[in-house]
Amino acid sequence: VLNVYLQVFNLLNSLNIRSVYRYTGTPDDDGFLTAPQYQSVISSQYDEQSFREQYSMKINNPSNYNLPRRARIGALLIF
Repeated sequence: VLNVYLQVFNLLNSLNIRSVYRYTGTPDDDGFLTAPQYQSVISSQYDEQSFREQYSMKINNPSNYNLPRRARIGALLIF
């Protein structure tokens, strides 16, 4: 007997949030860039815009989300 199968996980490829930052409650913002007490630290950086962009990329942690769409195909031979 040959059994061929296809498993699809997260078929609709929805962005499922697994965890959030405590301060903001969002998975992609920890509140550092908008907090008033850190604005002087941010503005003292060599390139403020570049710092903001790179910091935003750093805190957007992929582990805060479930895995995207995945598919498995296989065959099982029973004799």
